[in-house]
Amino acid sequence: MRVLDLLLLHALITVGVRGTNHFQGIVASNSMSGSSTYTCRSQQQWNSMANDAKSSGFKSIRITGFDCDALDKASSAAAAADLTVLAGIYYAGTVASSESSIDNDVDTFKKAYKKYGQGRYLGLSVGNEVNDSANNIIDKVNQVRSVLRAAGVNTPISTVHTWTTIRDHPTLCQADFVGANAHAFYDEKTTAENTGNFVFKTVVPALKNACPGRKIIIAESGWPSRGSANGVATASVSNERSALLNLNCACRDDTSVSVFAFEYDDQNWKSDDIERSFGMFGKIKLNGDTLAAC
Repeated sequence: MRVLDLLLLHALITVGVRGTNHFQGIVASNSMSGSSTYTCRSQQQWNSMANDAKSSGFKSIRITGFDCDALDKASSAAAAADLTVLAGIYYAGTVASSESSIDNDVDTFKKAYKKYGQGRYLGLSVGNEVNDSANNIIDKVNQVRSVLRAAGVNTPISTVHTWTTIRDHPTLCQADFVGANAHAFYDEKTTAENTGNFVFKTVVPALKNACPGRKIIIAESGWPSRGSANGVATASVSNERSALLNLNCACRDDTSVSVFAFEYDDQNWKSDDIERSFGMFGKIKLNGDTLAAC
């Protein structure tokens, strides 16, 4: 009976922890943390990341590129932890200059879909904040969708861009879902403790107005712990905690929108302290604190 009691207690504790996390998922870089150069995560490191995400109540992980064999490694880790994946094809430059690399990644996704199954993938984004016209971006999304549907792949497909770009270019709404990046820190009039209000009372209404009837995924939203201030938005560990706490509670109040917290760990290879310091794990206590009951 004592063993059974302990198992029941563990189950109740686990449910309680998971029940306080209202994010859909967490974004993870293909590069390991703690390195001044871009260094691919190993399979073991992906496994640890997925286990951390699972134990903190996240349901999905988002990757933004397939370099470093990241799609296979992240999918394997997600499968072992019973998580889904929001996969992302990354390309720099214009659509025209990236056709070959995009098509190669589409083939990579087809293989992963066959290996891990339809249920493993929440969606596929083609491009992240691409510097090209909205028409060119969405035309490529539609082309990729046609290729994948012909191959029997039914994963929802879109692109990801800044929320302001989508608001101003509703052509980007013409996909299976709307994928938007929305960081309150970059609004100079928003403080950390108002992050949830910014996302759900400014960003989401603007996206719903531009893209009526579309599923909205906030593909990344977070707060940095280092770097220069942006108006009243200041970077610190305590403000990062406040921002994530506030955003988590806002996610609870509108479950029609899926939000991915940004990001798993600090990325020291990036160009400045703000970009380097959005990481959560190893810095902020999540269970029982930042992700405590609202």
